[in-house]
Amino acid sequence: MTPETFLQSLLATQGLSTEQERELQAHKKEVTDFLRAEFGNAPTIKYAGSREKGTMIAHQYDLDIVCYFPSSDTRSLKEIRQDVATHLEKKYTIHSRASAERITHLKGISAPDGYHIDVVPGRFIEGTKDVFLHVGYGEKERIQTNLKTHIDHIVNSGCVPVIRLMKLWACRNNIGIKTFILELFVVRALSGSRDKANLTRSFRQVIETLNDDFGALQLIDPANTNNVVSRSITPPERGAVVRAASDAMDKIGRSDDVSDWRAVFCESSISAGPVVGATIIRDRPNQGFSPRPAWSS
Repeated sequence: MTPETFLQSLLATQGLSTEQERELQAHKKEVTDFLRAEFGNAPTIKYAGSREKGTMIAHQYDLDIVCYFPSSDTRSLKEIRQDVATHLEKKYTIHSRASAERITHLKGISAPDGYHIDVVPGRFIEGTKDVFLHVGYGEKERIQTNLKTHIDHIVNSGCVPVIRLMKLWACRNNIGIKTFILELFVVRALSGSRDKANLTRSFRQVIETLNDDFGALQLIDPANTNNVVSRSITPPERGAVVRAASDAMDKIGRSDDVSDWRAVFCESSISAGPVVGATIIRDRPNQGFSPRPAWSS
């Protein structure tokens, strides 16, 4: 086996099983039906995040749902968000995130540890498909963004398989980095590559760029150049990612030994676990990688 075939086989394990996909759709329908019952047909409610971008992995995933109200809604963004949260609390246990209300303690057994649903309230901007989102903490109380622009930016990048590998690497190595930031970074790191389909070269290139540039790099929201999404990364978080990338480069920088690549993905520590569908079931540590929709979904 070569590193390339190893990475291909690794990706093949990360598709959701039929049971997981069925459960995901059932949860989406349940939350959508609940919001419809509470708010009628006024809001636009649909999938967002990794589900729509094609970057979801079975090892760890969640569900992002946007709930966008029309531009004619006269309430403030804060009032819209508080109203959505109040209604969700009637049925669910929720926790407020930067721009989402997170539903936890969901029923079901096939999802990975930490599975949750993030509901992102917002309001359309008149005459556009952009939206304003309320931000619960940070420098701004609101951000302007566009879900479709985010999805298209990732889907059309040619980087989706590498993004999925990077997400798996982050999950298994307990690296705290937001999904959208990781997605943007991979697209940027491979922007000049003509060989994105070569997983070995592409993964190496992203890891090397993480090691060299992540400590000071700025990442911009493709839907709004005024949103510097990398500002949400703390210096300790940047340092941890750089150290992890450096460790990975030490193992695979010039190596074609599959055992080195297995080590980077912590294969030796999880390979003994029984498998249900595509998900490895075993005692998992806190994996430290929870996709959050602070800027997109």
